Amino acid sequence: MALLMRQLDCPFISKCIPASIVLTYLKRLDAALVRFSRIFGTSIQHTITRHVVLLVSFIGIYTLALLANSQIAWILLWLGYVGVISVGRAWVSNEKLRTAIARKLSDADPDEMPDLRLSAFLSALQLLVIIPLLLKSSHELFDLYIVPIDASYTDWFLLGIDLLCKSLLDWSEIYGVQFSSINLDSMGGRHLIMLLLLTIDFILIQGILRYFEIRRTVGEGVSAAVRDPEMAYRLGRRAVPSLLEQLNNDDLTTVERTHVIEALAVLRESEACESLIQLFEHDELNSTAVAAMVSIGLVPPLIEALNGTSRLIQRGAVTALGRIGDPDAIPALSDAMKRSEPKQRERIVRAFARIEGDASLHLIQALSDDDTGVRLAALQGLVLNSSEELMLKLIEMMGDSVAEIRLGVADALQRFGDGRVVTPLVAALEDSDPRVARQAQRSLDHLQSVVDRKGISSDQ
Repeated sequence: MALLMRQLDCPFISKCIPASIVLTYLKRLDAALVRFSRIFGTSIQHTITRHVVLLVSFIGIYTLALLANSQIAWILLWLGYVGVISVGRAWVSNEKLRTAIARKLSDADPDEMPDLRLSAFLSALQLLVIIPLLLKSSHELFDLYIVPIDASYTDWFLLGIDLLCKSLLDWSEIYGVQFSSINLDSMGGRHLIMLLLLTIDFILIQGILRYFEIRRTVGEGVSAAVRDPEMAYRLGRRAVPSLLEQLNNDDLTTVERTHVIEALAVLRESEACESLIQLFEHDELNSTAVAAMVSIGLVPPLIEALNGTSRLIQRGAVTALGRIGDPDAIPALSDAMKRSEPKQRERIVRAFARIEGDASLHLIQALSDDDTGVRLAALQGLVLNSSEELMLKLIEMMGDSVAEIRLGVADALQRFGDGRVVTPLVAALEDSDPRVARQAQRSLDHLQSVVDRKGISSDQ
């Protein structure tokens, strides 16, 4: 299409037809082809569904062409031929919009657009079937070629292979190679062959040019993302492989690698998880990598990391799982709790505190841990829990040997409106640590004020 537009510079054409008019009609034709391509699923976002629709559409055309008479088969095959071209034009239109997004000429989300690269390739492969069938049906209608009496569909297929070889640097003509026994005869047959050759050349050139354009756009975008992480949004998921290469590029500074991590976080791409988790061991990139994993929000890779051998990776995985707050992580965190050292157990308890639901049971169990830091973290995590099970456990802990624990328990007991908490609080008024005694008194005063308010309310 672009090649045709460049031909408009010809003085003879310019004199006959204004270039602006021709350009307008070419653009309308291109837009019509893009709309026609929707029959073959180019507007469908889901990749597998789109490819299924495309292949089913072409298979339907082939089936009907084989069952129908020559005239209808000929029309159907031309529709399939136009379909191949239209899918290619839809791909080009899609890539042009992606380029506009990357260059900040559009604010659309590239990941909400279908990626038509494979669709265009699958569509182009259909020429291997459409061309032989189209040549055969055209010959049956117009007697265009010299065909042996015993010719089969294989001969027509080989004729299509001959055309493909002529398009690829025309090597078969140079060496006198011809696969098919079918030969040219009428001028109409030669015109049809020329049209098909031009189509093959057009699709090949279009594909090669677009391939290099995609590489250039992604390369420029990734280079920009090293400085501006938000640029990753404009490239979409197809930039992930290049970003991952940059992530492991030792020539980049720490700041630049931080920007790459932030770019991957913007894309929220699962393929980046393994590389990001490995960066948990990097002191300067650890916090950014953890934040990126939280942004991506995938729990299974973090659970796998939690079961690894690296303590730094385990620590980062616990932090990320806590920030994500997904209950699916509770069993893995519970298992890790049994085999971890005190500091890691404390981190796991703080992760439990961020997870709603059954995590409270694990926090109550952590109140019996041997480490003071773990028990304090569990107390802090249970600040909103008012269950009887917790109350009974706290009453038991009022006799803990560590003053900080008794202080936390005395503070926690004031939120239970149950008479059973009064006795341990009264006993704590004589605690050896004055902080605990003062907190016990404050808790008792709070409980008394609650009782007084209830009494006034009942009188009214």
